[in-house]
Amino acid sequence: MVHGMVDVFMNKINVILLLLVLASAFAVVTVQDWSRQYFIALDKAQRDENLLDEDFSRLRLAQVRLSNRQIIQQASVTQHLQPPTLAATRMLPLSQQ
Repeated sequence: MVHGMVDVFMNKINVILLLLVLASAFAVVTVQDWSRQYFIALDKAQRDENLLDEDFSRLRLAQVRLSNRQIIQQASVTQHLQPPTLAATRMLPLSQQ
């Protein structure tokens, strides 16, 4: 009788251990999937960062090139631009809200 109770107890322990192993395996697979998704997101973010760095470098180069005084003067002559005169300046009142 005691021997039969031990077998039932061992079977219950084996079932519990099996369930724990299955739960652990599921957790490992889930964590690996999350890790893979985070790695893919990180890789995409790094590629986006590199593209933004390239755009920023291009914009800085364009800014330096366009801020050249000689280019500005040449463009103003080509477009017949003149500094505004006092007669051409209009003062608008600020509206109080």
